[in-house]
Amino acid sequence: MNENASTIRSKAKALLSLHSWSGIILGMLLYAVIFTGTVAVVADEIGEWSNSNYHQDLLLTTDVNDTVNRLVARTPKEYQEEISAYENDRQQLVYFFHTHRQNPSGVMDEFGIQYLINAKGEIISQQEGFGSDIYAQDDSYALSRFLVAIHTELHIPSPWGLILTGILGLAMLIASVSGFMMHRHLFTDMFSIRTQRNGKSLKRDSHTVAGTWSIPFAILLAFTGSFFSFATAFGLPAMAVVAFGGDQEAMNHTLVGEQQHKSDAPMASANLNGMISDSALRQSSVPAFLSISHFGTESASLLAFYMPNKGKVGFEQLVYDATNGDFVEYKPLVGTVPSAGSAILSLIYPIHFGTFAGLFSKLIWISLGVAACYVTITGLQLYAHRHEKSETSWRWFSRMCVWGFVGLPLCSLSSALGFFVSGNMSLNQTMWTQLSFVIAAIVISALTLSIKNITRLKMLLLAGNGVLCLILPFLRFTSSGIGWLQAIQHNMVAMMFIDMVLLFCSAWCFYSLYTSAQFKHKSVLVENQTLNREEVAE
Repeated sequence: MNENASTIRSKAKALLSLHSWSGIILGMLLYAVIFTGTVAVVADEIGEWSNSNYHQDLLLTTDVNDTVNRLVARTPKEYQEEISAYENDRQQLVYFFHTHRQNPSGVMDEFGIQYLINAKGEIISQQEGFGSDIYAQDDSYALSRFLVAIHTELHIPSPWGLILTGILGLAMLIASVSGFMMHRHLFTDMFSIRTQRNGKSLKRDSHTVAGTWSIPFAILLAFTGSFFSFATAFGLPAMAVVAFGGDQEAMNHTLVGEQQHKSDAPMASANLNGMISDSALRQSSVPAFLSISHFGTESASLLAFYMPNKGKVGFEQLVYDATNGDFVEYKPLVGTVPSAGSAILSLIYPIHFGTFAGLFSKLIWISLGVAACYVTITGLQLYAHRHEKSETSWRWFSRMCVWGFVGLPLCSLSSALGFFVSGNMSLNQTMWTQLSFVIAAIVISALTLSIKNITRLKMLLLAGNGVLCLILPFLRFTSSGIGWLQAIQHNMVAMMFIDMVLLFCSAWCFYSLYTSAQFKHKSVLVENQTLNREEVAE
């Protein structure tokens, strides 16, 4: 019996050590990925909110066929291999006529001319270049693109950023699995918050409860996130080298199920509007984007891509023969025929970002993301508190926790502030969104080093978060002139949702400051009463 008990204790100690170090070594970066991942869940909503935009379904309400024919007449033949079309966050249609070339980084990329078209079919602007470069300079996506890039790559050059986030996903997976194995009384731990203990014990119980509830979610996100990172950084390049002799274009054609060599013999294409309308009727929705291949030839085709809707989890791709307008097939995400691999791949993105049931599933994912952030925060705080008692050299760790946990949201809010201010001043929003984040990080770092009292530092940063959360909805309103009454009239749910989330977060920050001030005031009163009693006794 003693040997069995000793073995169990030894295994528990090993699991605790594995759980602690997997979280401690990469804990702060892991928190950054989890926090920005929670924000990335509503990246589309942030894009609509930052532009005070509501989609006008321009792919259905405008004459796409006429616009494409007019643009074909002014676009060089070499760029007419493929045409992408979608509605951006500023109520404009984007048409990108392109071919495929290797960019300066050696990666196969789209290269051509992008046209911005308003609702009247008029050309607003045109730009020639690689698709990745054009998208990176698009101010309409400046804020949402910046926040998502922190989550996916931590703004570290490719492929190192993807590799690091993949490693962080594995660290999260290890911490989640080891945390699950540590719980001998799993169902009891789900409700075991003991309020009759001191602050540290209560925080430990809260950490256990939040961690227990979020374990399945954490394992799911860690696996899918690592898959995204490693597949992009290693999987696809390795496949191109091993299976296709380094020919990335041949690999892409095989993966998307498209013939590599098509006939360019001229042939009039059917009316695109009819195909788009038919796909919308089949899906009871509006396509997210269109891909028109070899327009005006006997190989012409149209692909309409749809996000999950009506309870469906995966994406839908409808293919049409653009020479006669006939519907051809529901195309798998990968390959030419339905397969288990394609089905699984089509599920990974909706499950990772919670897009499978619209805003409802996103709310659940946000709640679970907040719980995962809380687990990371309390885990690192408990570890720091445990070591501070025996080693004063660990006090820097508590300061770093405040710098990261409260500072990162403040930097993210500052990037939104930079987006709106630069837009009002007609400056480069892409540059100032990033620069505002960096400036805020420098200021917060300086405050962290200069303010000795950690509690005062935390309260100051928390106040900064509260102020920016309060300011941003009003700044958005002054930038666009669109208030909630207009939002209700036009069903601008995303804009109102982000506004309300920011106002709620502001109220929470100020409430936390108020309760902290009340606690400090009571502590001072108790201390004064104790001193008075001692003086009377003397």
